[in-house]
Amino acid sequence: MNICVFGAARDEIGEGFMALGTALGRELAARGHTLVFGAGGHGMMGAAARGAYEAGGRIIGVVPYFFNAPGILFEHCTELVRMETMAERKTVMEERSDAFIALPGGVGTMEEIFEVITLSSLGRMRKKSAFLDAENYWQSAVELLRGAVEKGFAGRELEDHYARFTDITACLDYLET
Repeated sequence: MNICVFGAARDEIGEGFMALGTALGRELAARGHTLVFGAGGHGMMGAAARGAYEAGGRIIGVVPYFFNAPGILFEHCTELVRMETMAERKTVMEERSDAFIALPGGVGTMEEIFEVITLSSLGRMRKKSAFLDAENYWQSAVELLRGAVEKGFAGRELEDHYARFTDITACLDYLET
């Protein structure tokens, strides 16, 4: 499977978060999956890519041309796909991926995972999404989604389009079924 991983691009996060990203990358590679990601060499994106690379995995980086600056990109992508805009980047990642994982991250990560959940709930794609959590980072996002259902802003079926995990094995088992 090609599994897209969204996550923080900043290094100023706790070591536990970085360790989760590295462990996820290693496990993706160990299971024979390809990592699809935003090509960044820093933060959780970089950690996941390093983990996959260290384990001999295939890595597809997807990045707009304007990120072409020294020290920004992960240097060992198996394939690097470039385009003009962030919108095109998301489209390519969505098209090239069979499933999605959101590691803890900032507003870009949030926007990316909410878009794929939205597209899935609208029937525009049939791909699973998961929040892979550490330190309860995603708990409030999941509560927000549940609140939308409880208050009638979304149907109960929204909950069929994502799941939250704290364990890498359980998360990947979910995406593989």
